[in-house]
Amino acid sequence: MNQSNSAIRDRIVEASIRLFSSQGFNGTSTREIARLADVNETSLFRYFPTKQDLFWAALQSCLDGLRLRKELKTGLAQVGDPTIVVPLIVELMVETAAYHPEVLKLLNVSLLELRPRGELVWRQQLGPMFQAVVAYLENCVNNGSMRSLDISVSTIGLLAVVLGHQQMYKLLTGSPSPYASAADAVAAYSNYWLAVLLPQPNVNAQVQDRVFRNPSSETIPWVG
Repeated sequence: MNQSNSAIRDRIVEASIRLFSSQGFNGTSTREIARLADVNETSLFRYFPTKQDLFWAALQSCLDGLRLRKELKTGLAQVGDPTIVVPLIVELMVETAAYHPEVLKLLNVSLLELRPRGELVWRQQLGPMFQAVVAYLENCVNNGSMRSLDISVSTIGLLAVVLGHQQMYKLLTGSPSPYASAADAVAAYSNYWLAVLLPQPNVNAQVQDRVFRNPSSETIPWVG
């Protein structure tokens, strides 16, 4: 594929991400995508024979952008200190929800409108990350650095709270996020989950001082 064709394909995928994430699969037409991408519909079908092909390309493009940072990979693999690793897990989810909400929206669309392939994508693309966190928590329980809790419940609870709290808070209260920035959200969720997971009844001041905060994110609003 030459540079010109590659650029056209990228425009089509980007337009697809914007429309599928805001309107869903059934609510989006290929004509709308072609218009937004500034190509004709016939050209669009030369790159993507079907509308479903286009959706999966859009979702895969978003998922390709999800990468575990080196520090998090190392911490999970080497069963690092929970007061360091848990905030890194939280940071990944907060940044995804705040800065790449289209990923979560397209994943939801895949489940609601495009089963069973959507379920397969969840297992293939997100399953390894989930299993890595499960294995980490299990190892921490075994070495005594975390309380003996149900690992799968703890992992799913951690993911659900961080990814779902903002939307539920807004729906139930009508108010915006209680956190002024992504860094504040990372600190709040990290403190909460460390209090739940660590052997002590509460996270002491020394632990709270070690919770990850990214100074460069202090002024970035939390828009999850």
